[in-house]
Amino acid sequence: MNLQQYFDQLAPTWDEEVSSERLKCLGNIVKELGIKPGYYVLDIGSGTGVLLPFLIAELGSEGKIVALDFSAEMLGQAQAKNFPPIVEFARADVLAIPLADNSMDLAICNSVFPHFNDKAGALKEIARVLRNNGRMVICHTMSRKMLNQLHQSVGGIVANDLLPHKFQLRRLIKQVGLKITHFEDSPARYLVIAEKNSC
Repeated sequence: MNLQQYFDQLAPTWDEEVSSERLKCLGNIVKELGIKPGYYVLDIGSGTGVLLPFLIAELGSEGKIVALDFSAEMLGQAQAKNFPPIVEFARADVLAIPLADNSMDLAICNSVFPHFNDKAGALKEIARVLRNNGRMVICHTMSRKMLNQLHQSVGGIVANDLLPHKFQLRRLIKQVGLKITHFEDSPARYLVIAEKNSC
């Protein structure tokens, strides 16, 4: 079984695993990002669309959300929820995002970054689609240590899908021309925000 098949298999019951506490945490993170109507937002590893209601609440009817996932089953679950027209769905790998250079204001990696086998390549592709002063967000509803322990305990194909140490992550992010503006690693949440600058 590969990673795509693993998530295809989980898709029908994925929403049952999302607790009200996790949703509250994600809602707070999205509110803190200062998303404005008219923003173009890329939701990478969007899954069943857990983040989409929070993003829609910030954007209203202006702007665009691209929900990207490599799992057809996950996207199918999200599409069945009949989100408004500002949401577009794209089945693609993060290493080949089907968007133009400098086209997005915000790219969010919620609960997905550890699953990128080529993290350097993924960051390079994310940086490519961000506009100048655009931001990338990596977030989880638990600490790095808790998340890594969880994946190791689940085992199998996700056993080695881990969040890198902060020094390694900083180096990877700097290499693609992004600058970390916020770094938080607490039991309640993990949140990294990095900005793309033209200089």
